[in-house]
Amino acid sequence: MKRQALTAMALLGTLAAQAADYQYLTIEKKDGTALSMTAVGLNITYANGRMTATNGTETATLALTELSRMFFSNTKDATAIATIENLQPETAATVYDLSGRLVASEVMPSALSSQLRKGVYIVRQNTKTVKIQVK
Repeated sequence: MKRQALTAMALLGTLAAQAADYQYLTIEKKDGTALSMTAVGLNITYANGRMTATNGTETATLALTELSRMFFSNTKDATAIATIENLQPETAATVYDLSGRLVASEVMPSALSSQLRKGVYIVRQNTKTVKIQVK
């Protein structure tokens, strides 16, 4: 556990040196969820196998074992996962799982949440293709 914490601190030190040009820190968990927070005034501490990141207005606390990755970016939504609301509501969509298998075709975006299990999917609508997460 100490080795994992030391590795994380070394990584953070390296990233902090490069963070001056970036506005957001994104913390991604192993379950695929992500939180982006403003990097200005960011303070990250480690104690008892947990990491706490705070910038004065936002705080995120998680076990180091839940952490998948952290990275700095210039956009708050750096995960590239859209929401169902980003789709055109009146246009049918084709849905694939992350392995590329067809899950549903000609589905209206308003029905996606009720027809799909929890997970991440690739949705194609006309010429637009996005990843969505059903919670």
